[in-house]
Amino acid sequence: MHLKDRFSNLLCSLRRKLASPKILESLPDVQGMERIFENGRCLYDGYQRATPVKYGSLGEQVRRDPVYRKALAAARLPDVESMVVESRFINLFILVKFFLRNLNSQNIIEFGAFKGGSAIFMATLLAEYYPDARILSLDTFAGLPALKTGVDKPPEDFLAINLERTRATARSLGLTNLEYVQGLIEDTAAESCLRLGAIGLAHIDVVLYGPSVFAQNIAWDHMAPGGYIVQDDALEPTCPGATLAVEEMIRRRGLSMEQIWPQIVFRANMQATRAIAIAGD
Repeated sequence: MHLKDRFSNLLCSLRRKLASPKILESLPDVQGMERIFENGRCLYDGYQRATPVKYGSLGEQVRRDPVYRKALAAARLPDVESMVVESRFINLFILVKFFLRNLNSQNIIEFGAFKGGSAIFMATLLAEYYPDARILSLDTFAGLPALKTGVDKPPEDFLAINLERTRATARSLGLTNLEYVQGLIEDTAAESCLRLGAIGLAHIDVVLYGPSVFAQNIAWDHMAPGGYIVQDDALEPTCPGATLAVEEMIRRRGLSMEQIWPQIVFRANMQATRAIAIAGD
C-alpha cells in the first residue's frame, strides 16, 4: 500500500473514532424496487442491507451506533480477536437489529468460532436487543481437523486456541447468553440445535467442505421460518471447500440467494413465512 493510501485510511479511521455516537433508527428505503417474496428469498431485503453499505453512507451510520461500537470493541479484544472483516460485522449488525425481530426466534448458532470474537459480537447485540435469546458457538478450538477430501485448501493461520481465555473474556463482558461448545461440529451440532430450539440465524464460518455441508444441513432442519443462513467463507478464494458447499446447498434445495455481499445469505423455510414477513413490514 502506498504512503498516500495509508494516510488516507488513517484519516478515515480517525474520523470514525471522533464521530459522535448516534443510534441507527431505520434502514433507507429502496426506491423503485418492490418488496416481494419469491424463490425463497426477498431481493429487496438483500439489496437494502448490502448496497447502501458498499456504495452509500449506511456503513458510516452503523459505525456511529453505540451498540455496534460496543460489540465491535468486544470482538477486537486481544484474546478473542476475530478474523471477520468489518463489512461483515456491519451486515451481521443490520441482520440482528432490523431483521431478526420479525422472526419467531432470535437464537443464533455459529459454526466455526476461531478465537470467539464474532460470537462475542453477536452475543453483545442479542443482550441489547433480545435479552431472552441465546447463542451457541461450535468449534474444535484445537485447529482444523484432518482433511477428508481433495477440494479443500484451507488457510494456514488456524492454530489451536486458548478456549479458557475466550470463555474468560465472555464472562468478563457479562455475556451469560453465550456458550462455546468444544468438539467436532459433526459430534456437537445435533444436541446444540436441540438445546436452542428454533434458530433465527445460523452463522457458518467454516472453511472445510465436509463440516460446512454438515453445518448447512443440520441448521436448516432447525431454522425458524424465514431464518437467515449466513455463509461467511464461501466468497474467499482461499476457501474453495466452503464455496463448493454453498453450491451443493443450492442444488440440493433449489435455493436462491437473498444477498451475495459481504456474505452469502439464504432464507430457510421461506415459503412458510410470506404472510409473517409482509405483516411485519
